[in-house]
Amino acid sequence: MDVLDSLRTTRSWVNYNPGPPFDFVGGQHPATEAQLTEELGRLHAAGFRGLVTNAVAFGLERAPEIAKQVGFDHVVAKIWWQDDALLATEKANLDTVIDAVDAVCVGNEIIQKGIADHDRLVREVDAARSRWGRPVTTGFQPPDWELYPDLATEVGDFSFLNVHPWWVVLRNDPLTAANWVAEAYHCVAATPGIADDRLVVVQETSFPSGAIPPELAPGATPANEKRFYETLLATDVPFVWFVAVDSPPYRKVSPPGGFGGLWDEHWQPKPVVELLASAL
Repeated sequence: MDVLDSLRTTRSWVNYNPGPPFDFVGGQHPATEAQLTEELGRLHAAGFRGLVTNAVAFGLERAPEIAKQVGFDHVVAKIWWQDDALLATEKANLDTVIDAVDAVCVGNEIIQKGIADHDRLVREVDAARSRWGRPVTTGFQPPDWELYPDLATEVGDFSFLNVHPWWVVLRNDPLTAANWVAEAYHCVAATPGIADDRLVVVQETSFPSGAIPPELAPGATPANEKRFYETLLATDVPFVWFVAVDSPPYRKVSPPGGFGGLWDEHWQPKPVVELLASAL
């Protein structure tokens, strides 16, 4: 099974940021080889066989090689592209580990964040395909797709869709949230002009298990996080479990990352982990 077939047909993919003290944005606590080996070993033991990383810097550049060493079948390496300086660093780092990488994601929500315009993004995606000889994509949200439907049909070799119910204020009812994710996926997958065999994958979706303050979203609970994934598993939506472990620095500004983990920041399993044995 190649990487795109695996993304299309299996549930054994997980989106990975290291747990604390890793500091993704500030880069103050890079991931160490020991941390990557221990955490990726945990994820492999839980049944995951596909990994999406979130940067090729801050120590995460070692993740593809270590993932293959601990037994993962496939790795999608995401170039974070926070700015052009980081983009150059990540490209150089990816050159050194490309043999352990099966596909590349060039940036995440780059248009929405104002990091680059559509045409620049397309040029970078095309250049990545030529440079590394791997299937290439970029991460995008529905608002980007509404402006540029070619993100679903033509940009790259497959489509990586981000659909977080939290950002459309579906924060309390996990069934409504999961059904919205499925609806958004099917809208994008039915974009006029899309090839019959074009792969669209929900690479980011979540139902946070908490909020700050809690009264902001009283339905954001560990039990409802599990219900969200139970509902999503009953659909035909190809998705990557998001995210492996909670990142406490994001809890106020981005609960999907701060509370969206399958495990908490201490790697204690949340109820959603109970689903993995039968789902993976």
